Amino acid sequence: MPTDAESRWMPAWLALVRTYTRLWEQVQAQMRRDNGLTMARYDVLAHLDMAGGRLGLTELAAGILLSQSGLSKLLDRMEAADLVRRDPDPRDARAAFAAITPRGQALVRKARDSHHQFLRQTFAAALDDADMADLARIMDRISGPLPPAGTFPHGASPDHQ
Repeated sequence: MPTDAESRWMPAWLALVRTYTRLWEQVQAQMRRDNGLTMARYDVLAHLDMAGGRLGLTELAAGILLSQSGLSKLLDRMEAADLVRRDPDPRDARAAFAAITPRGQALVRKARDSHHQFLRQTFAAALDDADMADLARIMDRISGPLPPAGTFPHGASPDHQ
């Protein structure tokens, strides 16, 4: 039986988890169905495209919330599919850049259009402008005291490609 304190936040927590899970399943299914991409691949391509086509591997890993080893494995598969390539850093032989290929760029731009259309339809069907502003404000308040993205407890890993 929840305590009075738990009964205050538990329904909101459960609603958040359930909604996130259902929404994420739909987002992933739409991305695969319409574009043949996993969300991890889309995330990499979108970050590279928005950055002008190239990012350092450390910066890319932090942006998409993957460990260096998780990103390396994902990039191996994406290179084999001719979506990205790795370029050496001429200033540091130990470092490299991930660069989007023309095929990757065409795919991410097509995928972005259908992905954003799906999100617009999903949110517009449920929320008016005031609701969307409230949701953004509430999520900002919840995320405010959390550690920065990419900061994980010892032994935890977000690798999920």
